[in-house]
Amino acid sequence: TVMANVAAIRIERERLGEVELAERRMTAELQQAADIQRRFLPAQPPVVPGLDLAGYNAACRMVGGDYFDFLPGAEGCVSVVIADVAGKGMPAALMMMNLQARVQALADGALGPSALVTRLNRSLAATCPGNRFITLFLGVVDPAGEELRFANAGHNPPFLFRPDGEVVTLKDGGPVLGLFAGIGYDEFRCGLHPGDLLLLYSDGVTEAVNPAGDEFGEERLIDLVKSRPGASAAAIVTEIQTAVDQWAAGQPASDDITAVVVRRVP
Repeated sequence: TVMANVAAIRIERERLGEVELAERRMTAELQQAADIQRRFLPAQPPVVPGLDLAGYNAACRMVGGDYFDFLPGAEGCVSVVIADVAGKGMPAALMMMNLQARVQALADGALGPSALVTRLNRSLAATCPGNRFITLFLGVVDPAGEELRFANAGHNPPFLFRPDGEVVTLKDGGPVLGLFAGIGYDEFRCGLHPGDLLLLYSDGVTEAVNPAGDEFGEERLIDLVKSRPGASAAAIVTEIQTAVDQWAAGQPASDDITAVVVRRVP
């Protein structure tokens, strides 16, 4: 009996050692995956005359499914993209990197927002699992023409802040990406004049909860931006990050958090 107990203890130690080794390998691989994924997001926004750009992303797990990008185009224009893959963790991260590659490939073809999002949806629908989808907003900012052209595939409607205090919600758009291959997306336009500020965000911002279970919400986000008139895009992004962290008060994030700010300057 003593020998059997000793043998059982040694076998259990060996098993636990193998489990610990496997967990260490998995953690190391996830850390490498997180580092690779961060490199696919803009480290710094591009310098575009007439625009002040900034973006922020934080995954709720080691890797995440949120994506944002700045894609300089012809004649001083820049495409601003934000997307949110349904789900979390490694599956969402793999789809996010696939999405990023497709967006950048299509953006090189000088397509407008409508055609680009339509083609993007068609290509994603062919490979997207049945229980997954992607929300995406793509806007092309023309500083010289003081105009924003955009298409929205089921993403949170962005907010456009005017210098006089008016807040415009860009509600126009279509369904999410990856579910219906045959649909098209319309293009919409609005003015983007000096002093205007465009805020894009993922639902991880507005749905962040405090210890009491209350969500951060859209109104609190709008009030925060309105209370910082004249602040730079980077300052606004930092304020949002700080406000959401303080609201959560140590609660672990339940979703990835992404915010992008485009400020039109003279």
